[in-house]
Amino acid sequence: MLVNGIEIDLFDLEKPLLLVSKEDELLFYQLIKPTLEQGLIQCQLALSTRKSISLVRDIWLAMYKDREKLFINSGHAMLYPIRLILFELVTQEEYFKRLAAKSRENECLSLIYAVIFLQFVMQWLKERFSDNQAVYDALKFLYRTTDDNADDDQTSITREQAVAQAIAVKSIRLEVQNNNQEFASLLFQTYNFVKYLHGKVDAKEMTTLPSMRNVAETISLFYSKRYTTDKADFSG
Repeated sequence: MLVNGIEIDLFDLEKPLLLVSKEDELLFYQLIKPTLEQGLIQCQLALSTRKSISLVRDIWLAMYKDREKLFINSGHAMLYPIRLILFELVTQEEYFKRLAAKSRENECLSLIYAVIFLQFVMQWLKERFSDNQAVYDALKFLYRTTDDNADDDQTSITREQAVAQAIAVKSIRLEVQNNNQEFASLLFQTYNFVKYLHGKVDAKEMTTLPSMRNVAETISLFYSKRYTTDKADFSG
């Protein structure tokens, strides 16, 4: 199907970071296809390319199946260092674990949570590195490329790609370490946003994906307010 004007085979995403069954891969396809067809512009960073959709799948699986009981595929992790560090930064946080406990075995809720978490993390990274041309170009090259190639043979990556990955991984790690409180606040506020969203949308609707289509204004308002309030929760 077309995503950002690029034809993407959803059955041929990047290899998963986690050991995953064929049944779960098929379930993700059945969930993500209608989600993308809805054109969720407010979550365009999380759902922008084959690479970011692959990361949504990783985070969704950790939400849906319980991260503590899943194993990293070490071979795949070496192939996708950017996906790995972003996955670890999100899933190791206490707020992620709290939401995962609420959405476990609920495939739709897990997907909604995964998309929202990744959207705000990628938005934060984009803003943090907007003035650092080398890092921004590396991230854009890896996650906003217009040539979203479906070739999974990462054993023959170019020197440029290898350098870009190394720059991005090191920079992301350093940025989070140096701004630990701000990053923790982002995840905490994202957690609060999801709780706030529950109050805005009927609880029954939150188990179906179309409900996400109506939260563009809410997401925009949340993100614009996040930097201007020190409140522990988001009241709108």
